[in-house]
Amino acid sequence: MKKLGLGIQELSVFKEKNLIYVDKTALIHKLIEDGKYYFLSRPRRFGKSLLVNTIQELFSGNKAIFEECWVYDKWNWEKKYPVIKISFAEINYRKHGLEEALDLYLLQIAKEHGIRFETTSYGDQFLELIKTLGRETPVVVLIDEYDKPIIDYLEKSEMKQALENREILKTFYAGVKDQDKYLGFFFVTGVSKFSKVSIFSDLNHLTDITINDDCSTLVGYSEAEIKKYYGHYLELAAKKLKISHSQLLQKIKEWYDGYSWDGVNFMYNPYSILNFFYAKVFKNFWFETGTPTFLIKKLKASDNKLNQSINKLVKESAFNKYDIDNINITAIMFQTGYLTIKKINYEENKYILEFPNKEVRDSFLDFAVEHYANSSTDEMAYIVDTLLEALYQNDMKSFFTALQSLFSSITLKQLEKVKEYEGFYHSIIYIVLKIVGIRIACEIQSNFGTTDAVIKTENYIYVFEFKMGTAQTAIDQIKKRKYYAPYLSDKREILIIGFGFNKAKRNIEDFLFEKIEKENSE
Repeated sequence: MKKLGLGIQELSVFKEKNLIYVDKTALIHKLIEDGKYYFLSRPRRFGKSLLVNTIQELFSGNKAIFEECWVYDKWNWEKKYPVIKISFAEINYRKHGLEEALDLYLLQIAKEHGIRFETTSYGDQFLELIKTLGRETPVVVLIDEYDKPIIDYLEKSEMKQALENREILKTFYAGVKDQDKYLGFFFVTGVSKFSKVSIFSDLNHLTDITINDDCSTLVGYSEAEIKKYYGHYLELAAKKLKISHSQLLQKIKEWYDGYSWDGVNFMYNPYSILNFFYAKVFKNFWFETGTPTFLIKKLKASDNKLNQSINKLVKESAFNKYDIDNINITAIMFQTGYLTIKKINYEENKYILEFPNKEVRDSFLDFAVEHYANSSTDEMAYIVDTLLEALYQNDMKSFFTALQSLFSSITLKQLEKVKEYEGFYHSIIYIVLKIVGIRIACEIQSNFGTTDAVIKTENYIYVFEFKMGTAQTAIDQIKKRKYYAPYLSDKREILIIGFGFNKAKRNIEDFLFEKIEKENSE
């Protein structure tokens, strides 16, 4: 039985150690045949580095590695290309600074190819490498995790370094566009697409394949691939967990599937699914590899409600790119993998974004609550259980009390930089109810106006309105604008609930609720 390739990013190691390689060479071959300059964005731990290495091995003509792959008898192995591979994960810029680290890295590449630089700056040396190696046979340039020297410094205290590294990268890529005759293939990966980095202004001929239909399955595993390559590991996991094969498939789908860049093909996170097959236990694997502290801080500082980017139609521009000095929350959540495309409206060219799966949703929301509120795990568990029970039992008094307990845990320090209190409280309510698995939709737009939140349980539909002021004002607005009207044909009981926030007390001051009598609602 072949072993799991946990953490392996070199294709040769898969062959050497008899590891399972999910064959992506048909897609890679098509990519190479169809074009020359590409950029691909995918979240961390999603297989980008293995993809880059596979392309490197192809162009290097290492035929034996591909013996069991689709491309084995489709590639011209006689023609070998010089390859410049630059992985920013390997560049020690934290120790040396980005400029010096680039100098050292390029010197090492030059040494491997027997080149002695005539130029002295890292930008000129990069161009010299391209020209020298591409003089006879066009050179292949592969750049992995180009944005890491920026992303690693997005904390506010380190933003100066992020901006400095952006300027260094601009210099590094300047002039590459004019080297077309020396280049055979140019491929760049990263998590984010920073609009002001000159790789996307100077290299404006790069084709962004991030949400290209043909490339939607280039990294990650489809369900068919998991069944094909990991059938034995599915059997072992089902046996250990004492569940059926179909139950196991459904559960791993719920936990680790759901990533999509075309709204049609949904992919499993390879890092998470491999760790699951190894541990044979359902838990959070991917999220633990990097806590998005800066993202939560950006969310709080932006005064945006967390729900503004989730389960709503957004234009492509909302998540396509962002600038360091003006970070778009929707963009950063999409590009880092906390949101994914669930559906595309091609007529309006709009996208619906949502958490990809249980692993990401639960982990992110747990982490967000920890940073929005100051509750302990035990306190939060009690609050969550109380809220859930109250909704199913239509016990609004207990629901109100539980929310008060939650808001009481918010410290004054946490509120110091909050400009829009109503939005801040909306976010807390939203993430807590998302955690308990309640079907909650926020800021629902209809012909009757925009409802703050609608929660649906098996027997009840709750229409919420939150006001910085009195609960009566909130209830009056619901009734005046008939926010409940879209649900009158539903068989479930409809209740309208108004909450009044007291800014001075930093908590809910009062609440009111009424049952809508459907026969009199017209």
